[in-house]
This record gives sequence, C-alpha cells and structure tokens, in this order.
Amino acid sequence: MKQLVSNLYHFVFGEEVRTNGMDADGTIRVAAGDPTLSVTPLKGLELLPDRVPCENSMLDISGYRHPEEPRIFTVEGSSMSPEDISNGDKLLCIEVDAIKSIEQGKLAVIAVDREYYKSKNKELKFDYKLRHTLFNVPVGISIEKLIDFLKKITNSIFLVENQENLKTKYNEAIGFYGNERELMLSVTYRKGKLRYSFHPIDLIKYVAEYVLKHNGEEWRAKKLE
Repeated sequence: MKQLVSNLYHFVFGEEVRTNGMDADGTIRVAAGDPTLSVTPLKGLELLPDRVPCENSMLDISGYRHPEEPRIFTVEGSSMSPEDISNGDKLLCIEVDAIKSIEQGKLAVIAVDREYYKSKNKELKFDYKLRHTLFNVPVGISIEKLIDFLKKITNSIFLVENQENLKTKYNEAIGFYGNERELMLSVTYRKGKLRYSFHPIDLIKYVAEYVLKHNGEEWRAKKLE
C-alpha cells in the first residue's frame, strides 16, 4: 500500500493523470463493477473535509487518512446502485484483520486477483473491486448443497437464471482456485440484475463502515449496518 501513497498522480500540460490505485483527491479507487472496464469519474465535487455531518452529529474522518494505510475509497461505477451505493460515493473502511470475521451483508473491498484476470487475458483498470458479501462458502461444498443453503437466506436464488449464474461462477472459481482456498460468495449487479461472484477470503482487505454522499451542497455520512 505504501507505494500507492507517494507519487500517485501528477499533471501533464495541465491535465490530471491518475494511476490504477488512487484518485486525485488521495482516496483509493474501487470498481463497482468489472475491474477491467474504465469508468469516467465524477468531477466538480468538493474535497472531503475532516468532519462531515452524520445523522445528528459530526463524524471525524481524519483518522481514515492514515498516510501509509489510507482507508477512504472512491466508488467508480454503478453496479452497486441497487443498494444505494453510487458512482462517486466515498467509503470509510476498516481493515479486515482488525475485525473478527467477515459477516454476511457487508460491503467488502476486495483486492483484484491479477493472476485470475491474466488467465482470462483481461487487462485490469483497478486494484480493488466492491462486492456485497453473502455467504462464507465451506471448502468442497457441492453446488447442490450451496443452492439449498442459499434458499434459506435469500429469495433471489429461487430464480432459475440466478441458479445458472451461480453454477457458472462457482465452476469458474473452483476451476481456477481448486478446493484449497476458502471462498466468499458475494453479489453485484449488471444492468440492474443480480450477479454472483466468488473470491478467496484472503483477498478481502476492507469492510466499509460508512458511505459518504454529496448532496450538491456538502458531503454527508451514513453508517452502514
């Protein structure tokens, strides 16, 4: 992470040049969607202050701006908009190793597996991607048992197209990672439709605590459950 903090962006002929890792305001870019696709970032929003309104109080966010391990992410993309996470929002995150476990229903910031995308001959545009955690998948579970379990916690799995998408993604994950790494089942959305994805647990680096949105006048924070 340290290499992301220094010399992350510069200006050429007056135009801003960004790296994959960090945005021009010092926050880290996270793809809400396919990390191989470029996203046009929102412009014209004021820089984040150290304190922002949060419900009936002020939230001090200066602690998230650690010089060696910043934990403020800028959402780029609209795949999480069905869950009210929009392009240009900011996420204040906690490191995963600072919490006991990754629970269901969390917004997780996941380090992109470069070897996985290399195997698909895809070029990455982001170092991180954003997903909503759904289920910690036991090593070696069959797809049939996984579907049966999901029927107890989410109605979306009853749709045949979602079951087919789950099978495809699970087979891809097992085909690449085998049964040696513990996986997290997460969800995202493509053109508003739910899509499943699997990621090794050890690649989940952060979990979002707050989302910051700009209402046209100021930034305001909302606590994430």
